[in-house]
Amino acid sequence: MVWGWSLFFALWSAHATAQSVHKCVAPTGAVSYQSGACTGNSREAANWEAPSDPPPSGPPHPSSSKPEGERSLEPRSARADRTHLVRDAPKQSACEMAKADRDATLERVGLKRTFDLLSRLDEQVRKACR
Repeated sequence: MVWGWSLFFALWSAHATAQSVHKCVAPTGAVSYQSGACTGNSREAANWEAPSDPPPSGPPHPSSSKPEGERSLEPRSARADRTHLVRDAPKQSACEMAKADRDATLERVGLKRTFDLLSRLDEQVRKACR
């Protein structure tokens, strides 16, 4: 019985250490971050494993002892240690952005593309990728 519980907690704690994050880009250029795979017309620009938050350490924060409904008067900088920032994926190069723009435009236009449109998009990619 002890082995069963040990195995359960080992698997449970391993599962809780990281979560998959997917960066999705819609054809309009809108960017979203989500825990599941990209859906609809959006394409996946990046994905990575985000570590879970570390367990709290030390004494409780002074504002946690306030009665319910009472606001904390501590400065915003003091509360900053409790916020979590999501770091952006590395910036794309101009060449990669031009290629992504070309692909998004061609996907949006579909079979109604013209030779002039293809020439203009390819020229933009050539200039950006020099």
